[in-house]
Order: sequence, then structure tokens, then C-alpha cells
Amino acid sequence: MIKKNIFIITISIMVVFVLAGCGYELNEGEKENESENEDLEVNDDAVSVAASDFSLKDEESRLLLGTSSQGGTYYVWGGGWANIMGESIPGLDISVEVTGGPVTNVQLIDQGEMDIGFVTTWLGGEAYEGIGWADKKYESFGSLFPMYPSVLYLYSLQDTPIETVQDFNGKHISVGPPGATSDIAGRAVLEVLGIEAREVSALPTNTQVDNLKDGLVDANFAVTGAPGPFMLDLEATHDVEHIELSDEEIDKMLEEYPYWTTYEVPSDMYKDLDEDITQIAFWNVAIASLELSEELVYELVKQTFENHQQLLNVDPTSKDTLAENVIHNGIPLHPGAYKYYEEIGIEIPDELVPPEKKD
Repeated sequence: MIKKNIFIITISIMVVFVLAGCGYELNEGEKENESENEDLEVNDDAVSVAASDFSLKDEESRLLLGTSSQGGTYYVWGGGWANIMGESIPGLDISVEVTGGPVTNVQLIDQGEMDIGFVTTWLGGEAYEGIGWADKKYESFGSLFPMYPSVLYLYSLQDTPIETVQDFNGKHISVGPPGATSDIAGRAVLEVLGIEAREVSALPTNTQVDNLKDGLVDANFAVTGAPGPFMLDLEATHDVEHIELSDEEIDKMLEEYPYWTTYEVPSDMYKDLDEDITQIAFWNVAIASLELSEELVYELVKQTFENHQQLLNVDPTSKDTLAENVIHNGIPLHPGAYKYYEEIGIEIPDELVPPEKKD
């Protein structure tokens, strides 16, 4: 049996050499497979990230990025961004960390336990100024780039008599889950504008929508991206009344909350919008420790924008991750980020200029 196996192996080897010597060619099926493999390689190259020739310092080769709870937008967005940075800056490794969100990210950077984090301009701005939730001025970080806006929606149904926020007086209003941005922001709008609702309920988004359909609440506040998935679902079955604050009302809110901003919701985003409307918004931005070198931060910002298409593949909210949207950052820039925007010719508002770069 052993001799027979040796004989078979020997014959097989001889056949291989004979075929090679005869100039054996692939059959049509094999040629087709090889061609497909070549096409795949070309496609892989076509979607690869833009590589950088930046020379990374050893002490900055491993960074920690603070996001939010696992599965949240920050966490998903951060994982994709970290991978893109690792591919575009040779030798860089960014670990994505689960955290409590913006407030925790600011605190961890301040304590030297995190290098980069994601925050809203609202909570990050209050940290920088030492107001609101902040117990002191947190000045150990600078902003990098805008991510995407979260919009504060005010809405009801068209078969109700509610058309403006002033019509919330005497009504049952829902402001979102307890402690959520929509809860805090919704109550702030009611307070600053002097609205006296009959009842204010803190409800999860799905419950808000269901209660609105059933007539158990009259109008809702909600904070989400643009477009908001819940809003698209609601419009599929009901006629929605999108409620816009007046210019005067927006000015009052921004005066009271300087780190809030606005977002233009285009009419084609929602079926029940006849024209563009302006809503309160909270931009999400990346921040970094001032301990990170100017050169590294410059490169991180540069590669973020040069690989914008890759970010879109990670999350569609990245459509707003554009250099010109830096005006919404709300927080003074890291010197490395400032260098990049200045280099590409973007005029930076005075409040975003790093203190050390001011005359």
C-alpha cells in the first residue's frame, strides 16, 4: 500500500512538470475567475483610504478615543473614523473606548486618561467656560472638526390647533426621556420663552410618537439627526405639523444658551414640509487634548476631510462632516486644527481661534 501511494505521488509530480513544460494554459473558466480576482483587487484599491506620508512620533502612535455607550452613534462613528485614521496614517493605532458620553469624555481628557473625545458643542462649550454642568473651566482640550448636527424638533399633528410654540400653552407636552438632551433642551425652551404647559411628560421617543397619535399628548420635543427616522415613520401614516421657532424666539434661546446653534432643515427632507425651516441644533464635534502635538492633530484633521467618502460609508450623518462647517464647532480649535483650516483658506471666527494664536 505504501509503495502504491509513493508511485501515485511520483506520477502526479511528473504530470505537473510535463504540463508546465508544454506551456499549459488556463481554460476559459479559470481565465474568467482570474479576471474577476483582478477586478476585485482593482476595486479594493479604488476604495482604499488616502495614505499619508506623515512621520508619526512613537509616543503618539497609540491613542484613546472616548465615544459613548456601545452601539450608540458616537461609538459606531468613532470606530469607523479610528479605522480610517489607522489606515491613512502609518503606525497609528486609535482604540475606541466606551464612555458615558460628552461630559465623561471632557473629564477623562482633562485627567490625562483620554486623548480624543466626541462632545456636543453645548456640553463641551459649557465645560470650556466653566458654566452649566461644569464645576470648573476645562481648558485642556481644543476642537478638531465638526461631525454632524443633532436637531431639536418641535412637532405636532396637522389636525390639532397647534402651529407655533406659543400654542403649547395649556397643552400636554412631551420633552423626551428623563435626562436626555431633548428633555433638558425642551424644558429650557419652555422656560426661556415663558410657555406654561398644562403638563410636561418625559417619555422615550417611540412612546412620544404613539401618544401623539392617540391624542394623549398634544406636541413633542425630540433631538435626533437630520432626517430623523422616527419623523419619517410618523409622516408615513400621519400629517405632521413641523413647528418652527421665530427669529426672535431663536435669538432668545441663543442668548441664554450661547453654545446652542441652528440648522436649516430643507423642505425636501420631509414630506410635510412646504419650505425650509430653521431649528435649534446641537453640533457634535471631535476634541483632543492640548498635549497632542500640533503636527499630529493637523494630520488627523486633514485625513478626516480627505477621506470623507470613507466616513460616509461608516455613517450617513458624515454628510455634514465638511471643513466649512467648522464655524459650528463652538469651542476654540486645537492649534493643529487651526493650522489646517487656515492653510485651506477658511475664515475662522474669533471665538474659535486658539488663545495662543490670537494677536
